[in-house]
Amino acid sequence: MFTGIIEATGTVNSLHGENLDIFTTSSDFHGLKMGTSISVDGVCLTLRKFSDNVLTFQVSKESIQRSIISKYNKGSEVNLELPLTMEKFLSGHLVQGHVDTVTSVLKVNEISEDLWNYEFKNNDYKYLVDKGSVTVNGISLTVVNPTDEHFTVAVIRETYDRTNFKNLNVDSVVNIEFDIMAKYVERFLNDK
Repeated sequence: MFTGIIEATGTVNSLHGENLDIFTTSSDFHGLKMGTSISVDGVCLTLRKFSDNVLTFQVSKESIQRSIISKYNKGSEVNLELPLTMEKFLSGHLVQGHVDTVTSVLKVNEISEDLWNYEFKNNDYKYLVDKGSVTVNGISLTVVNPTDEHFTVAVIRETYDRTNFKNLNVDSVVNIEFDIMAKYVERFLNDK
């Protein structure tokens, strides 16, 4: 379980078969126990090895097919987050690290030097509500004016600087995790 508040970024060293190597200089990720869950662009992965600032993960075919991992190249910047603990602030929302879909950027509008609106293609309108939560590349964000075709999120300077949002352009592909509460409500209503 995560919060969607990114703690660091890393860069992809390599993706060979099931092995994903990510370089990070963030000391928060050094010395972790093997088996620790880490969110990589919103995908919950299990730490297999750590050596020389490189985090190594085994990635299943399912994770590769359902996320943007298949599009990683050497040097791709990724968002990193450690799992939620009882001592950690829940500043975002509850995030599982289970990607529901991928989608693409339709527009990027710079509102001011400290604020951007990112518009994304909407692949599943039923899970998005105005002022509700959505996770984009592991980042907890607030949905603005969703329609059948698109939804928007506002990105403040702090988020822009601390994450890989600064690398997104029109047609960039991102991971999306819908709010778990919306999925539970749907299940409850469908089971009646």
